[in-house]
Amino acid sequence: MQLQTMLRFRVGWAEAEGPEHAVVLATRVRLARNLRAPFPARLGPAGLKRVLDQCFDAASCSGLKGAAYFKLADLDATDRAFLVERHLASPLLAEHPAARGVVVGEKESLVAMVNEEDHLRLAALLPGLRLREAHAAVDRLDDGLAGRLDFAFRDDLGYLTACPTNLGTGMRASCLVHLPALATTGATPRLIESLTRAGLIARGLHGEGTRVIGDFYQVSNATGFGRTEAEILAALEKSVGAIVAREKEARDALSAGSAKLRLEDAVHRALGLLGSARLMSFEEAQQHLSLLRLGLAMDWKLPADLALVNELTLTTQPAHLDLLAEKELSVQDRDALRASLIRKRLKIA
Repeated sequence: MQLQTMLRFRVGWAEAEGPEHAVVLATRVRLARNLRAPFPARLGPAGLKRVLDQCFDAASCSGLKGAAYFKLADLDATDRAFLVERHLASPLLAEHPAARGVVVGEKESLVAMVNEEDHLRLAALLPGLRLREAHAAVDRLDDGLAGRLDFAFRDDLGYLTACPTNLGTGMRASCLVHLPALATTGATPRLIESLTRAGLIARGLHGEGTRVIGDFYQVSNATGFGRTEAEILAALEKSVGAIVAREKEARDALSAGSAKLRLEDAVHRALGLLGSARLMSFEEAQQHLSLLRLGLAMDWKLPADLALVNELTLTTQPAHLDLLAEKELSVQDRDALRASLIRKRLKIA
């Protein structure tokens, strides 16, 4: 089974590499595209299937030749949730699987969602702060598909999209940032307010409508209209750079005096629980892993590295555990497997 095979390999965009990877876990650049046909919400089953077949055929002849192709109607709820947890499908797409699909490229660095809000959502995902590289990758895919599909475009409006905020470039660029020091110092509410004034959005771990867990925020542009792709990327790069600087300043402040002792205590308490708990909920695990990731980013001597913590942040999610167990687990059995997996990977009995 392709999804279980994916469990055995590290996710390319979650590797501990790339510029500013201690703060910026990953970069994602997404393009919304539609064919010259009614948007998915206005299409019946036959129309949705026709679009799905067209997009899959076009993808197989372009930049996604060796990709994995998933028709969501052929997957069960656990498989679809796994794709959401992997940032390869949106919650909206997973909730409405009929005649919907996902194409996943090598190392999960390129993905195409078919028949979500728009006919196509193309995305490139890379580790670290790499907006321009991610844009170049998804732009190449867009060019390849444009040679085979007739995208809806107007000179005065740009690419036509189901949501007006995506009109124009159709681009949403985002960075998944880890801000535990700013959260500890209580600075995140002010930061989010300043991002809103700058025309940016801060969302939870899996994007729109999801909660902030483990001090991870998705920071993205609010609209794709009225600016070029280059302007959007430059503005986001500048803002994320400022966020990184503020997080580093907060980390420096927490690494001195009595604040350091309190943070060391919090990190080592988290490590103790990760290494000894027999039951651990997803939210609890994410918060403890967040603290461990902070300690590692500050070069403290701890029994792990950033690559391992990034891996555990992904693999301890509910659907990942169900897929690992090859069955849907009860809440308690899932919490027990999560705790056991963490102890084993941290090599703590």
